[in-house]
Amino acid sequence: MKKICVFSDSHGYADYMLRAIRREEPDLVVHLGDGQSDLRTVRKQFPDLEIRSVRGNCDLFSGVPSSLCFSVEGHRIFAVHGHTCQVKQDRTFQRLCWTALEQEADLALFGHTHIPCHDRYGALELLNPGSISAGSRPSYGVVLAEPGKLSAEIRRI
Repeated sequence: MKKICVFSDSHGYADYMLRAIRREEPDLVVHLGDGQSDLRTVRKQFPDLEIRSVRGNCDLFSGVPSSLCFSVEGHRIFAVHGHTCQVKQDRTFQRLCWTALEQEADLALFGHTHIPCHDRYGALELLNPGSISAGSRPSYGVVLAEPGKLSAEIRRI
C-alpha cells in the first residue's frame, strides 16, 4: 500500500505541510500548485521523500508542468492546479472530469478553489484538498492506493 499526501495552495507557508508529513509519513507528496517555492523547505526537511508537483496560476516562473498523469499501485492519477480547467467557474467540474477521463484516470486531484472537495463523477474520484496555507481551516488530502483499491479523504491540521 502507498500513502500519498496531497497539498495545494500553500502560498508561501510550508509549516503545515511539514506538520502533515510528520503526522502521515507518506510515501509520496503531490503538490497541486500555488506554492512551488515552499517545496524547497519540504525537500530540505525530507530529502528522501518523493515529491511530484504541478504549476499553479501563481507559480508564474516555475518550470514544472501544468498537469501530470502517473500510476500508483495500478491506479491512474491525474493532477492539475485547476485554473486551466476553470474549476472556480464550473462547480460541476465538467472540463476537469473530461480531461482526467481522456487520461484514463481513476482519480483527479485539483486545487485552486481553496475549498476542500471529495466527490465522484461516475467511476472517476475527485479530490481537492483545499488550501494548506495559514488560513482559517488548513486542509490536505490523504490517498491510500493498493492494487484493486483506492481511497481518498480530506484531513485538517
